[in-house]
Amino acid sequence: MALRARDKLLQDVNWALENGMPARDLVPMLQHLLEQVEPEAAEALNAKRHLTELLMETDPWRAAGYARDVLRVEKDDRTYAMLALAHTLLGNFRAAANAYRSALSLRSDCAWYLHNLGHLLDVALERPEDALTYLRKAHLSAPDEREMAASYAHALLRTKREEEARAVLSGALDGPPEVDALLARWSRAKR
Repeated sequence: MALRARDKLLQDVNWALENGMPARDLVPMLQHLLEQVEPEAAEALNAKRHLTELLMETDPWRAAGYARDVLRVEKDDRTYAMLALAHTLLGNFRAAANAYRSALSLRSDCAWYLHNLGHLLDVALERPEDALTYLRKAHLSAPDEREMAASYAHALLRTKREEEARAVLSGALDGPPEVDALLARWSRAKR
């Protein structure tokens, strides 16, 4: 492709990204861009990152492939996290946990990576005791996040620490009735 045509395509892609063009229009543009640039060029890596995000819900298998392509060249926490999400959607929970661990090795303070890894360990991999470390750190990093508090409390309850779970939920939810209802629901579900 001539340099001018490639520059025009890059300009069009950047405009489409900046203006929130829908995935149905943006995906073909990004795929066309990939055909026109070297696979390891910065433009290709950025296109693959965007394709990973855009395809996550509709085609997590392809999204994971694009994320792996990026990670072969550049290691970054966000791409590892997207790979983890794709694996989660595909039901590859061990691979998802490993990808979250890789994301955390690059950004250990990210409450969402801590939470997502802990939640996977607790719910998908049936390892609530292992989940507690990650979920505790996530909750302490973002104490106002109800979802993080609930995940932490869930793992606490599963490890027979009901009073700790109640205390965590009491700080995050709207009062004893809501706390009691949630704890009762979780207790019924584990039977």
